[in-house]
Amino acid sequence: METLTSVRRPRTCRACGKKFEYPVKGSEATRHHCENCVDVPDETRKALERLSTRVTQLENQIKILQAKATATG
Repeated sequence: METLTSVRRPRTCRACGKKFEYPVKGSEATRHHCENCVDVPDETRKALERLSTRVTQLENQIKILQAKATATG
């Protein structure tokens, strides 16, 4: 019987937003970062994480505004 920690689960990289599976044997990916972003310097990766979070927030606000405009219009 496999435990939850040994089951592959799709993840989203906090830095670039790429979807990836974790854990994968031989992959350098972590729970929070894909194998491409693991090697990015910490300061740069933290800045990318903040930007990614902000972009997601703005996209969600746009969706809300579009839904309101459709409902009233």
